[in-house]
Amino acid sequence: MGFKRAGAAFALVFGLCVAGDASAQAQCEHLGAQAVAAERQGRPFWFRTYKKRRLVALVLAECAYRPEAERALATAIDDRRFARLSVQDRYTTLSAAATNAWQLQHYPQARDLYRRVVALSPDEADDWYRLSVLERVQGDHAASARAMIHVIEHWPELLDHVQDQSIFALIHQLEPRAQVRLDLLQALYDANWQRKGQGADTAWYELALMRVDRGEADAARAAIRRISASRELILLRADRRFDGLVDRQAMAFDVDNAALREVELQRTLLAARPDSLQLHTQLSRALLMLGRSEEALALCDDALKAIADAPADRPPYADDAEYRVWLMNNRAIALRRLGRLDEALQELRRASERREGDSVNVSQILNLGDYYASLGRSDEALATVAAVGTDINGYGRMVQALVELRAQSQRGDAAQVARALAYLREHRREDGTVLLEGLLQAGRMDEAEQALLASLASASERADALYWLQRFREADALPGDRDRRARKAELIARERVQAAIAQVGRIESYGIHATNEMD
Repeated sequence: MGFKRAGAAFALVFGLCVAGDASAQAQCEHLGAQAVAAERQGRPFWFRTYKKRRLVALVLAECAYRPEAERALATAIDDRRFARLSVQDRYTTLSAAATNAWQLQHYPQARDLYRRVVALSPDEADDWYRLSVLERVQGDHAASARAMIHVIEHWPELLDHVQDQSIFALIHQLEPRAQVRLDLLQALYDANWQRKGQGADTAWYELALMRVDRGEADAARAAIRRISASRELILLRADRRFDGLVDRQAMAFDVDNAALREVELQRTLLAARPDSLQLHTQLSRALLMLGRSEEALALCDDALKAIADAPADRPPYADDAEYRVWLMNNRAIALRRLGRLDEALQELRRASERREGDSVNVSQILNLGDYYASLGRSDEALATVAAVGTDINGYGRMVQALVELRAQSQRGDAAQVARALAYLREHRREDGTVLLEGLLQAGRMDEAEQALLASLASASERADALYWLQRFREADALPGDRDRRARKAELIARERVQAAIAQVGRIESYGIHATNEMD
């Protein structure tokens, strides 16, 4: 809490000279107590002039008397005299009200106030960023993107301070062919977004795809030149929309070589920032993709041991809470691929027991449930995924339904299998490949064929379907996965499926594992 501004406002109201933070603290408490008492007694606060009432409202906000400040600031803003204030005074008042509403989690009011703030004075990056966040919270993703575009175009140097996942999530939430989505991707491209040296291949792939769909080959080619990550290279190679733009024989599009480069990149980044658990996690993931499970396991073990051995007041990694579960998740993958199945299970259990803030750890609970299903332990799979609760997104719900379907099919419960399949069908737009996995598990081969053909024919679903069809390096199948793997091979071999694939893409074999897969 900062009291210098509050002290200055007190000086304007009372004519006092504030001696320091302790004095300001006392005055905050004194003023706040008076405001609370006045409200309890149902009488207006005792400052008579509009000028003093507005200044006191600002002080209440600065002193974190938030409900009282919200009402006082709203009264000041709604007063007809507000329009006569200088631009600076109006900005200060609106900004204080917006920030106060944000702190109270009154997000609709905060969004409306920040709209007024940026309309009055558009020169503060923080105002535009908060507006982008609030528009997204309120479900207006296009408005959120427009505010973010303004930030990117005017303050590109601030991009590294924005969470990567919030940008990727916004891209995903926009309509696939919307102009504002293209504008956001192009703004990121023009700003040369690098994600602190990690690259932004997913964004450049999406930009290239939108340009190709619009027939803009030169612009698509420019975006493709920035792509070097394995997954995005596979998407480019597999999809005939990129034929003529991608030379599959060139070293730049060699997937296995790209996976090697990714390991070296992550090693370099980690050497520069050894206190980053995120970079440990990313390097372990890159090693797992290459099939170097022993190296990935050793890396995870060393990092987790460093955490365990460190004094409680001196953690070795600043981002421990956010990334430890994913390092544990990667350790479990390495153990499973090395055939140490029980150890992998124990590690996933430990990861699933760690909480995410005030909530259960949804991702690791779902991963644990899925692994139980792979092991053929249906009862434990069902009990595990039942614990995820309600704080879960749409894709997570689909994964939960898939695990339930896998477990119920192992138990022979046709009614429950049908219920889970109905959910996957209804929500297939979240991820069509999850529906395909469910249909294969249930042995619904004809329906799986129809679903795959529909995905291949869809401009928006084709890329995911083609990636799902590629042949990757895999560990030996676990008991609960054998039928599904065999049915997938049978599905791909069908004549109509082969014809549909040949029309829009191709299947190739790679010496790497699919991203983040236990297999």
